[in-house]
Amino acid sequence: MKNYARTELHLHLDGSLNIQWLYNKSLERKTIEPNTSFQDFYNTLFSINQLEHKESLKKFDITCDCLQYYEDLFEASYLLACRLDDMGIYYAEIRFASQQHCKKGLSQLEALQAVVDGAQKAMEEREIRIGIINCLMHKGDSALFNDKENRETIKVTKELLSKGVVGIDLAGYENNCDFNEYAYLYEIIHKENIPCTIHAGEMGNGENVLKALAMKPDRIGHGVNCIQDEKYLQAVIDTRIPLEVCVSSNVKRSNNYAAHPIRQLLERGVKVTINSDNMMFSNTSNFNEHDRLRMLGVSDETLKQCTLNAIEASFASEDLKQILKNKIEKEAIN
Repeated sequence: MKNYARTELHLHLDGSLNIQWLYNKSLERKTIEPNTSFQDFYNTLFSINQLEHKESLKKFDITCDCLQYYEDLFEASYLLACRLDDMGIYYAEIRFASQQHCKKGLSQLEALQAVVDGAQKAMEEREIRIGIINCLMHKGDSALFNDKENRETIKVTKELLSKGVVGIDLAGYENNCDFNEYAYLYEIIHKENIPCTIHAGEMGNGENVLKALAMKPDRIGHGVNCIQDEKYLQAVIDTRIPLEVCVSSNVKRSNNYAAHPIRQLLERGVKVTINSDNMMFSNTSNFNEHDRLRMLGVSDETLKQCTLNAIEASFASEDLKQILKNKIEKEAIN
């Protein structure tokens, strides 16, 4: 039995922290009461109803509150990259939203640079390769609610593109308003030639996948609700758009892995990539995701193809892609 879990394309920094580190940092930064026990902190962090997407997203407020200083973002990025390397990951794209880390005086550029610097230190010490994805955010009841912040996110992403940053995303609660309201931001992104992905089709209406496709992203984060309608699914198949599928994150507390549509997507020939999304909140890793799918009957050959899909869909250089493909093929032989 081989394990091809070597590439992560959809991994949120603030959802993949070491929980003990987060607890200590929260005490240090006084974002929680000084007499808070670890057990109480844990219970608070995981008491939010994870079956309700809007409520589930509130847990990220807890993590973001203690990631408001350069040194904390640097350390979080560094430690996550080292942890991924320890697991055996060859390449990962770590995403976060720079606009969420400006409450204590950091600019978006400074916040982004901190995460880049942390990943760079890990790469100097380890073999893993890391790319940073910066996220636009769905907020409020209109895209205009944080238009200024989103435009700044595009600006700083462009400034650090190819300097540790590899792309841009749109994250948050996708049902806040009409998904099409964010299309103008992707027009700017394309003019700036920034590689892009977009969260769509995770929460509720699968039609958001069609709206996302119209924005011409390179990939779609999640996208699994395209299964709601044959025309949505066929559009994904026809465009050959890679989906960043995160099974554990989507099944949440229901724990019903068999009900997740990934097998149907694979059977229809969708370009599936397998990802963790939030290692801390979903208590998972890419290796765990592969193991779960293997138990559901997904073959090693299919899992290998999902990894090759991820390498090809990544925002890595062509040279690095070839190196990664060679490593996977070598593992297949040995």
